[in-house]
Amino acid sequence: MLKKILSPKTCAACRLCCGFDRTDLWELPVLPAETVAEIHRLGKQPALVPAGTEQTFAAPHLEGEALFVCPMLCETGCTMGADKPFDCRIWPFRMMRDPEGALRITVASYCPGMQKYTDAQLRDFLADGLAAQILAYAEAHPAHVKAWASEYRVIW
Repeated sequence: MLKKILSPKTCAACRLCCGFDRTDLWELPVLPAETVAEIHRLGKQPALVPAGTEQTFAAPHLEGEALFVCPMLCETGCTMGADKPFDCRIWPFRMMRDPEGALRITVASYCPGMQKYTDAQLRDFLADGLAAQILAYAEAHPAHVKAWASEYRVIW
């Protein structure tokens, strides 16, 4: 979905989006029923907890610099391939509600692959159809819309 702006090589070298510390567990992907079914079809049985009307991975209590690594990550990348959760397919973009309640598409500035793009360039990329996809998905899956995080840049 993002191959026009993020190469698989860049993502594979980083994997920042697949590890969560105690301050960013809120970023764990939300998993609709079809994604959970695919996880089970792959023979994985990770612990899950409710996330609104859907589910997410159950992370243990983390202390200090400890990380929870996505249970679907392996040495070669995501074991889910093209079936990975929508939240993961669009990261470092996030669907968020701003403080006034408006739906926004934001970007994680700390993603190394995003640092070279201006907001205008990212808006142009989103305007090529991805923004419409993200907004439609947010409408159909409100549990995926994250609470406001000021460290994310508003793009749309």
